[in-house]
Amino acid sequence: MKNILIYGASGHAKMIIDIIHKVENYSIKGFIDSYKPINEIISGYKILGNLDQLSSLIQVLNIEGIVIAVGDNYDREAAYHKIKNIEHRLEFVSIIHPSAILATDVIVEEGTVIMANAIINSSAKTGKLCILNTASSLGHDSAMADFSSLASGVTIAGNVQIGYGSAICLGASIIQNVVIGNNTVIGAASLVLKSIGNLKQAFGSPINIIKDRVADSKYLG
Repeated sequence: MKNILIYGASGHAKMIIDIIHKVENYSIKGFIDSYKPINEIISGYKILGNLDQLSSLIQVLNIEGIVIAVGDNYDREAAYHKIKNIEHRLEFVSIIHPSAILATDVIVEEGTVIMANAIINSSAKTGKLCILNTASSLGHDSAMADFSSLASGVTIAGNVQIGYGSAICLGASIIQNVVIGNNTVIGAASLVLKSIGNLKQAFGSPINIIKDRVADSKYLG
């Protein structure tokens, strides 16, 4: 089994640890976290340091890969670039729950996390470091760009394009042939019947409010 680290000691990380324990394909050596104290124990694993210690930990622990356990899309992308600048050869491993259902021709890029009961249908694709949370579904021929995410219970129909860094929040639904722009947030329980542009915050069932946002604005859901 490959030795790996987890970046980010959050609730999202606890879910990732549970998946790794179920699939038994990686050996978790501990956490890297920029905000919590070294030696704190989370789900049985110790915080070993922050990014300043990453290179030495890779050498000492024979680390071959890392999972970025950060739910916020903008923060996850920032962590990815920081890690790449420190150790550009380190593998960003994808984590897939055994109950997830993936069609045989699905493409899953590096670092993506797919949670319990998620479904990815035929000819769909995820970019790198995406998240498909619990019981979300991505329809046939749909695509998620890098650093985008589907929250729990999201339903994406066929031929939908989810833009770079965009977040589809809890229980939202998107009909077929819709394009969601880059760094856009679709609010929880929204129904999307039309395409939405870049850098928007949109919500309603059906969508009836669309506001401008910036890429690093925080969001819930």
